[in-house]
Amino acid sequence: MSQADTGLNALLEQAQAARDEALSQFESTRKAHEQARQQLQSLHDFRQQYQDRWRQQFQQASGMEIMRSYQEFMNRMAEAEAEQARRVELSQANLERNRSMLLERERKVAAVTKLMERRASEQSLKEQRRDQKATDETASRLHAANRSGPLSAMPASSSP
Repeated sequence: MSQADTGLNALLEQAQAARDEALSQFESTRKAHEQARQQLQSLHDFRQQYQDRWRQQFQQASGMEIMRSYQEFMNRMAEAEAEQARRVELSQANLERNRSMLLERERKVAAVTKLMERRASEQSLKEQRRDQKATDETASRLHAANRSGPLSAMPASSSP
């Protein structure tokens, strides 16, 4: 194995390790994003259910204190939902950043692999040419030996 091949193998291993790390980060980020999104949906659903339940309660007439408590709670729920929505947006941006990094590292692995394939193909072509040249030279020598060999062994014929 040539020094260039050894260097390319090392580069490929490094690129694959970086790609594997990026894949791991991407999967971790994807899971965190999905969890944040599900938590937002849970907050939204809970808030909606709570609101629906209290609407029924208010139709039966309730005191001002209960109404104020309800409104404060709903405001806190809205704030919690808004905060979770911001977390979802941040996790989405992080997910996209990690996806881009993963794609970049996949391209690098593909480029190094392609370069290695090209080098192997070039080396194979060189070897084929070298073998063909050796075969041609051997055939040329044999042909030259066959042409000069039998004629030189025969005595020169004299004309009568």
